[in-house]
Amino acid sequence: MNWLEHLKILLFPPVCHHAALDIARQALRRSTGAASLLCHGRKPANFHIYGNIPEPCWWIVAPWGDGKDGFAIRSSRVIAVGRQTGKVRYDGSVGDEG
Repeated sequence: MNWLEHLKILLFPPVCHHAALDIARQALRRSTGAASLLCHGRKPANFHIYGNIPEPCWWIVAPWGDGKDGFAIRSSRVIAVGRQTGKVRYDGSVGDEG
């Protein structure tokens, strides 16, 4: 993707902030029920995701939903939703433990 296409997606994303949160809620529905979510427009500096995500994403911090949230010292969970396609591009550890 060239820089102009990348810039257009960042400025005018086909998948808006609210739609990305709805996509993440659907992904979480199986495990957490009602959960508060925090959505970032850019990947925060303390997110250490290994791998190359092929499009700009919304970065949504979500609970693990296994009943241990708040009771265990572990990495946070993030769901990356593609701004272009609306696909869940990553759902897993942020790598911020320790």
